[in-house]
Amino acid sequence: MTAWDQFGPDYDFPEFLGRPQSYLIATTPRCGSHLLGHLLAATGMLGSPLEYFSKGRLRDWQERLNARDRAELFTALFRRRTSPSGWFGVKAHWPQFAQVTNDLPVFELFNFQRFVHIERRDRLAQAISWVIAQQSAAWISFHEANEEPTYDFAAIENALQVIDAQTGTWKQFFADQAIEPLTVIYEDLVADPDATVDRVLAHCGVDRDPAHARPTSQPRQQASARNHEWAHRYRQESDAE
Repeated sequence: MTAWDQFGPDYDFPEFLGRPQSYLIATTPRCGSHLLGHLLAATGMLGSPLEYFSKGRLRDWQERLNARDRAELFTALFRRRTSPSGWFGVKAHWPQFAQVTNDLPVFELFNFQRFVHIERRDRLAQAISWVIAQQSAAWISFHEANEEPTYDFAAIENALQVIDAQTGTWKQFFADQAIEPLTVIYEDLVADPDATVDRVLAHCGVDRDPAHARPTSQPRQQASARNHEWAHRYRQESDAE
C-alpha cells in the first residue's frame, strides 16, 4: 500500500493570493469526515478539508513550512490549500477546534463563514469503529493495521460517552453563537455521496464545475464482519447488566 501523504502535492492547488473564505467540518471520531473531506476535495471547489488543527499536524506543518507561529502557518497553508473558487476547508473534532478558539489571532484569521456538522445515526457502530481504529492505528483505509483489535466492552462504553458529549458540545456551541450549520448524516452520505456533496457546495454558494474536478484517491469504508459481531456482543452484554 502506498503511504498516505496528507502533506503532499495531491492536496495542493495553484498558489492563492489573498484571504480565502473558510468553512469548518465539525465532527466526532469515526463519523465519515475523512470520506466527506476527500469527496469535497475531489470537486476542486472547496479546498482540501483535512485535520489541520490536531496538535500533531500543527507541529508537522509548522516544521515543514518553517512557520514562526500558527498565524504564519495558516497564512502559508491558505496559499497552497485554497481552491481557485476562494474556499479553504478544515475538519476538526471539538477538542481540536476548542484550542483554536482560544488562539484569538488564528481564530480571527479564519473568520469561518460556513459550518458543516457531520453526525452518525448509529452511535454504537461509530463507537466500535473508534475502538478498532485506536487499537489498530488504521484511522483511514490508506493506513495498514498495526495489530489485531480485541473486543473491549468498557472501551466501547467510554467511546459512546465521549461521542455523545462532543456532539452535545458542538450543538451547544452552534446555539450559543447563533450558527445554523448544514447537518450531514453519515448514513445518507454513504447512500448518496453526490447528493450530499452537492448540498455542501450549495451551502457554500458554489456549483460543481467539471473543469475543476481532481482525480484524488478516496478512502474506503473499513467496517467488516468484526464490527457487526462486536455490536451484537455489546448489546447482549448491555442487556445482561
